[in-house]
Amino acid sequence: MKIANRKPHISKLLILHKFFKSMHFSSFGYRMRVAISGDDGFVAQHLAASFGDDVVLIDTNTVEDSRLLDAALASVGCLIHLNGHPPNSNLSRDSPEAIPAMKQWAVRLADAKNRHQGLHMILLGSLRVHSDETFDAYTGETSLSPRDATAVGQLWAEERCLEHAMDTHPVSILRVSNLHGTPVDGGRGRGFLFDFARQAQSGWIAVPGDGEGIKDLIHIRDLVNIISGIAKSPPPTREALAIGLGNTTPLKELALPIAEAHGAEIQLWAASGDEQWGFVEANILHQRLAWTPEVEIDEIIAEALGNVAENLC
Repeated sequence: MKIANRKPHISKLLILHKFFKSMHFSSFGYRMRVAISGDDGFVAQHLAASFGDDVVLIDTNTVEDSRLLDAALASVGCLIHLNGHPPNSNLSRDSPEAIPAMKQWAVRLADAKNRHQGLHMILLGSLRVHSDETFDAYTGETSLSPRDATAVGQLWAEERCLEHAMDTHPVSILRVSNLHGTPVDGGRGRGFLFDFARQAQSGWIAVPGDGEGIKDLIHIRDLVNIISGIAKSPPPTREALAIGLGNTTPLKELALPIAEAHGAEIQLWAASGDEQWGFVEANILHQRLAWTPEVEIDEIIAEALGNVAENLC
């Protein structure tokens, strides 16, 4: 019996071609080349340091020129877009101008994604696309209710990129809880625990509400590890994940060791900042990546205390 010589589908060939072009092989396995857009001055630097020579940084001029953008994406397997802030750093989260600016970037990046077969897109934003009045753990399926103009722009970008998500153009949506850590080159740390440590130097820590509220968090080192894992293991077509440690410890209990370290007093009923209340269902992330945190809360607290002592700020 004669067996027909079947030819693989052209789209599959293109995906394989893109895959191998984006890989750097060594005796220890492979490394994937990635592109990063939407520089936020913090996460982008940590990602660039982690990926090293395998990263392509995409600036505003590149996004605004389709030819430059296509050239930048030609040799990468994954585009990581930092989608939690407006392109213009001078715009506040509540600025109405943030929405059209974020939409414009999303259209250009989404169109470029669709022009590149096999390109996996990761959009990194915040949990602020959800209401903070939920009593359930955050997941990728939690109902959506953007809390400010930037969250509206973030959600619009997510939906725009998901419109054409398929096996040839998979999309991962990552919504991050309160991010903590220090810049790559040192300096002032970020996150509410770092804020507590700075306040404690003055003899008091201002805790919002009655202190029983919950704010989940994650360290920048763990976020980079998660993004790297997602980049190397894209979904079949699409996914949305909430990112956090799953912390359910009340805020005043998190402030207590910081207060004790400085002999400071905890003052309740302070005004709340921009942080997201609530906690993440972390088991979903563990199942997706077999991930466990590298930096636990007590280590973040120790880092915050050390950072403040070093920077005296």
